[in-house]
Amino acid sequence: MNEQIITTAKQVLEEHHGFARTKDFITAGISSYYIKKLESIGEIERVKQGVYRQAGEVNEPPNEIVEVSKLVPKGVICLLSALSYYELTTYNPWEYQIAIHRGSKKPKLPDYPPIKVIYLADAQYNIGIDEVDIDGSTIKIYDREKTICDMVRYREKIGIDLMKEGLRNYLQSPSKNITRLVSYADKLRIRTVLQKYLEVLI
Repeated sequence: MNEQIITTAKQVLEEHHGFARTKDFITAGISSYYIKKLESIGEIERVKQGVYRQAGEVNEPPNEIVEVSKLVPKGVICLLSALSYYELTTYNPWEYQIAIHRGSKKPKLPDYPPIKVIYLADAQYNIGIDEVDIDGSTIKIYDREKTICDMVRYREKIGIDLMKEGLRNYLQSPSKNITRLVSYADKLRIRTVLQKYLEVLI
């Protein structure tokens, strides 16, 4: 295998934040034949159709939510991504949702993993930020109560059924903190809406 091709492939992956599409390699002069060759000798690994990453030295690929946090260092995992992390939904989100402050510069994102950036104002952004350890990395994520408040706020965009499922599962969770939930809802000015759904589900 030509060492120059291996070097070029690594450069392509680096330029695209660790993930590259078939056309990125081809643009850099690496043909489809050599892409398959790079995969067969373990230099790259296919993530999904047409998307590749650097082959890891360990058997398990890194947790994607950690990669997302590194790609958006000022971001906070939110909405369905946070709801899924807390196992408060059976829905498997197809993209990662991460919040950044409205005044922040838009981050440069790769094609994979798919990331949706949510821009929040001061009050919405600063409330309920928690830090959790995943595979030795610390990521920022909204706590359960802030996640539920966000689901209520964005219910029309996310889907009312998903919001209800999350709220129902939260209410059944031993980790719930209703006092904190109501406090957040007050600060975020959604208490009336939240109470309407609480009355139906409790």
